[in-house]
Amino acid sequence: MLVSVRQPALLAILVTALPLAGCGDDEPVAPAPASSIVWTECGGTLECATFEVPFDHDAPGDGRTFSLPLVRQPAADPSARIGSLIVNPGGPGASGVSWVKSAWIAMPKAIKTHFDLVGFDPRGQAASEPGLDCVDDLGPFLAADTSPDSQAEREALLAQTDALVAGCAERSAELLPYVGTDQVVRDIDALREELGDEKLTFLGLSYGTFLGAMYAEAYPERVRALVLDAALDPKLSGEDFIAGQALAFEAQLDDFLADCAADKMCPFYAEGDPAAAYDALQAAIEAAPMKVGDRTLGPGELSYGISAALYRPSAWKKLAEALALAADGDGAELLAFADGYADRADDGSYGDVLEVYYGVTSVDTTFAEDLSVYEALTAEMAAKAPRVGVYLPYSALPSARWPVEPWRTPGPVAAEGAPPILVVGSTRDPATPYPWAVSLAEQLSSGVLLTREGNGHVAFLRGNTCIDQAVTDYLVSLKVPAEGTVCN
Repeated sequence: MLVSVRQPALLAILVTALPLAGCGDDEPVAPAPASSIVWTECGGTLECATFEVPFDHDAPGDGRTFSLPLVRQPAADPSARIGSLIVNPGGPGASGVSWVKSAWIAMPKAIKTHFDLVGFDPRGQAASEPGLDCVDDLGPFLAADTSPDSQAEREALLAQTDALVAGCAERSAELLPYVGTDQVVRDIDALREELGDEKLTFLGLSYGTFLGAMYAEAYPERVRALVLDAALDPKLSGEDFIAGQALAFEAQLDDFLADCAADKMCPFYAEGDPAAAYDALQAAIEAAPMKVGDRTLGPGELSYGISAALYRPSAWKKLAEALALAADGDGAELLAFADGYADRADDGSYGDVLEVYYGVTSVDTTFAEDLSVYEALTAEMAAKAPRVGVYLPYSALPSARWPVEPWRTPGPVAAEGAPPILVVGSTRDPATPYPWAVSLAEQLSSGVLLTREGNGHVAFLRGNTCIDQAVTDYLVSLKVPAEGTVCN
C-alpha cells in the first residue's frame, strides 16, 4: 500500500502564514552559492534545472546517469538566507518538483524567508530520466481480488502479479538494482553539496521519513535539521509493514463510519447504521463486480478507492457521497477514487507511480517469499480488519516475487552523532501508524517526538498551527519541542 502524499488535488492546503521566527544566534546567514546547476525561470519566481547522478555511486565511471528534475523557490530575503530546504513528499513515486510547485506558497512565512525551497524527482521516479516502467495497462492488476476466496481468484491474482513483475524485469531491468533508497540518499548528499550547503536541512513526508532516516544513518555529521513527518519504522519487515497498515486503515474507516453515523446530514447516514450499509455494499461487490460504463468496480478497485479516500478527513464527505451512490448502483465515484490512487488518466493510460512504489519498496526491505505467510496474514485480517485491511496482505505479492534482492535487512536506525532530529506522528494516521513514529524517535540517538492528535496522513501543513509553528521553529532556529509535546 502506497504511503504517498502525491496527489496534486490534495495539495491545495490553506494555512495562515506564521510570524517570522528569528535565526538562532549562532546561525550564519548563507549567501546563495555558486553552482554548476543551471537554473532557469519556470513560472513566477520558481526556477527549474536538472541534476545528473550516476546509476551506481560505487561505479560512477560507467557513463550511465539519471537526470533528476529540480525546482527551487529562492529565499524571500537573501540577506537572511540560511540555506536550502530539500523536500521529499513521499511515495515512493511522488514528485518533489510537483509538490514544491503546488505547496510552496502555503509554507510558513519564516521558512520561505530563510530557505531556498528545493524539490527533486528521485531516480527512476516521476519525471526523472530514465524512468521505471513495467506495463501499459495496470487495470487487470488493480482488478485482481487481493482477498481471494477461491482457487480461481488466487490463480488470477498470482497471474496478474507475475505479469507485473515480469514487465518490470523486461522493461526496466537496467534500472531495478539502482532505484533503492541507498542510492537516493547519495543523490541527496551530492545535491546538498552542489547547492552549497555544508549540512542538510530536509523535510521528509511519509516515505520521505525513511529517506531522511537513512541519510542520517549514513551521514550523521552532515545533518543540520531533519523533519520526518508520518514516519516509517525501519525495523519492520515487509509483512509487518503491511499488517500495521491494514489495522491502521481499518481503524480510520471505523472512524469515518462512526463520524457518519453521528451526523444525519452525512450522505451515507443509512438510517444511523452506515457500517451495516458498508458491509452490504462490500458483500455485493465481492459477489459480483458493479458495472460502471464499460468498466467494473470489483473488490480490487473498491479496496484501492477506499484506501485513497481515507488519507485525509477532508475527503470523507466525498467518500460518503461515493458510497451512497454505489449503494444505489452507481460506482463511478468510488472507481474515480481508485483511479486517482493508481494515477489513471481520463484517456485510460496509467502513470508509473504504482510500479515505482514496488520497484523501491521491494529493495528497501525484505518480504517473505512463502505464500502461506500472506494467506495466514489475510486470515488474521479477515478477523481483525475485514472491511479494508483484509485486502492489504496480498498486495505485497509483487515485492515477495521481485527479481532484485534488497540492499538491506530490517533493523533499527540510530544515526549516532547527529544533532536533534524531529519525528512527527499523528495518532490516527492510516498509512503510517503512530507507533511507527514513536519507534523511530526512540531508535534515533537524537530523536525528538512531536505528536498530533487526530486523523489523517501527515501533520505538517494540515491547518494545525501548533505543528506548523513547532516545525518552523525547529527548521529556522533549531529549537526542538519539549519532550512529550502533543498538538490537538
